[in-house]
Amino acid sequence: MVSKSKRAAALVLTAVLAAASLAGCGGTTTVTSGGTQTSGGTTSSASTESNAGSGAGDAVDIDSEETIKTIKDAMAKEAEATGGKISMKLWCSGDDLKFEKKLIEEFKEKYKDDRFEIKIQASGAIGEDAAGGKIVESPQDGADVFNFADDQLSTLVEAKAIAKVANLFQNNVVKNNSEDAVTVCKINDTAYAFPKTSDNGYFMYYDKRVFKDEKSVENMDDMIKTANEAGKSVYLNLSNGWYNTGFFFTAGCTVEYKDGVQTADYANEKGLAAAKAMCHLAENIDKGFVGTAGSAGDNAAVQQGFANNQYAAAIIGTWMGPAIKKSIGEENVGAAKLPTVLMDGEQKQLHSFGGYKVVGVNAFTKYPTTAQTLAYFLTTGESQLKRYACRGLIPTNNEALQTKETVKNILDDTDVQVDIQSDPALKAIDAQRQYAHPQGSSVGGKYWASNIGGFGSEIVTAKGKISDADLEKKLKDLVDQMKG
Repeated sequence: MVSKSKRAAALVLTAVLAAASLAGCGGTTTVTSGGTQTSGGTTSSASTESNAGSGAGDAVDIDSEETIKTIKDAMAKEAEATGGKISMKLWCSGDDLKFEKKLIEEFKEKYKDDRFEIKIQASGAIGEDAAGGKIVESPQDGADVFNFADDQLSTLVEAKAIAKVANLFQNNVVKNNSEDAVTVCKINDTAYAFPKTSDNGYFMYYDKRVFKDEKSVENMDDMIKTANEAGKSVYLNLSNGWYNTGFFFTAGCTVEYKDGVQTADYANEKGLAAAKAMCHLAENIDKGFVGTAGSAGDNAAVQQGFANNQYAAAIIGTWMGPAIKKSIGEENVGAAKLPTVLMDGEQKQLHSFGGYKVVGVNAFTKYPTTAQTLAYFLTTGESQLKRYACRGLIPTNNEALQTKETVKNILDDTDVQVDIQSDPALKAIDAQRQYAHPQGSSVGGKYWASNIGGFGSEIVTAKGKISDADLEKKLKDLVDQMKG
């Protein structure tokens, strides 16, 4: 009778060596608006069918001696073509760079071997918001492993620039992560990415010294009035399309990205209602409301706003939690779902984008086994929990989400008490989830390339004083831009 560990090792051997045996067969690549065209050979093994993961079958004990040995053997074979050296690049968020470098050192220690040397250069210069686009521009010049927001996945797959997740890891990903997180990493039921965090959405952070209870943050008009009386403001960046799209969702507009075509039914009465709701808020510029980040960008604007005692609340994501806590004291930080906004003469719950941050492997990496293993390592439940302890980013891993224990914070090498279930940000995300729309199925590159951000900027600049006729024309132009 074959033991479970040997059966697992056999599965690993089949999956990993299939990838390693095909390494280095990439051809010349030309990237066009319709995707990636390859000539003079086939794509790297990282994107071959042998690596396609559907999630069926048993999970593998990745940490068993047999599995680690087999992975090392495959890594050694990859390294033969480059003189025994594995040299890769990792792209990540600049805010996450220090943390990622620490995880890389743990990865190198776990898989070190006398037969090869691992060198991984981490960079935060190309963050999660831009990584997908940069990879598509020139896959062979891009990072081997990269962090990105889930709405970029369709473009990456269309360009054949991202590898399918290896069967070896996909069963574990399915078992360990939430169903939604697994789903957003798939296109046509094929997995292309590793889920990392579930906080790529936004909600309301507020100062509990200004807003005394949860009821006081239910209505945006009331919040602006309260903040103004306290000599402060509520921050919502209308000049950023990621945030102002929530108004269109609230109005009942539909946004869809399918087969490379972007549609948005904004040029109608519903779109006009959304635009007028933004105008209503913009009338309060300098009177308790801030509607743009200016040249500073959202993160800097929010950090400075709370640090300088100017903001009483801000619509932003979990990544700003640590900075806000540092500015006003953790005991003073509250979090809640988005408030209601005045639309069509009544208060309506403000909707949002909700998404995930994920990790992908470049289809043209010279080191498919190493790259896939690194991507998995960066997104295990343990790594997700450490990331939460260091940066407050919400995990997608099921067990990590239920955690109440002490973990090693790898940034300062101390033990940190972690109780995710008590985190007000997690509760706010959960409360907002029913009003959050997935990015991956809604928007593509054409959406962000349109004037969606500029549309909000014009409203802010005019302090909401724009006629219905002008708004209707701007909405029509906006929709036409998205069509291309």
